[in-house]
Amino acid sequence: MELVELSDVDLTYVTLESLDYDAGGQLYGTMEGSLTGERLSGSLRLTNLAARRTDNVNLPTLRGVLDTADGARVWVELDGVATLRAEDQARVFVTTFRFRTGDERYTWLNATFGVLEGVLDTVGVGGRAHGRLYGCRPTLT
Repeated sequence: MELVELSDVDLTYVTLESLDYDAGGQLYGTMEGSLTGERLSGSLRLTNLAARRTDNVNLPTLRGVLDTADGARVWVELDGVATLRAEDQARVFVTTFRFRTGDERYTWLNATFGVLEGVLDTVGVGGRAHGRLYGCRPTLT
């Protein structure tokens, strides 16, 4: 598989609630930010429903809308794993990134499987995440 760079991603937590229960907990928050790339740029609005496991691993589950710089609207879904980096308590994450749109200019996204790697500086309102989004291009013949 070949990874093809699509965009840099920057996100900020606008709201965040943490719910504790017997085995781990749940994070519920909203994020806003941007994608910046040659082929894919725009603003993102996401809701995160991340499960918190007892081993201090979070499972980001984000859904939302990408409004591209040229006016297209794209539904996005992200699912991943976020681990705690011991030296600074940042969350290092890897997520899948899937797209759905009816805009003819971006139908190529409907068949794109993306992966996003990044770092969230702190889990809380104002926390900032930065990452890089790649499209996965199959290479097996």
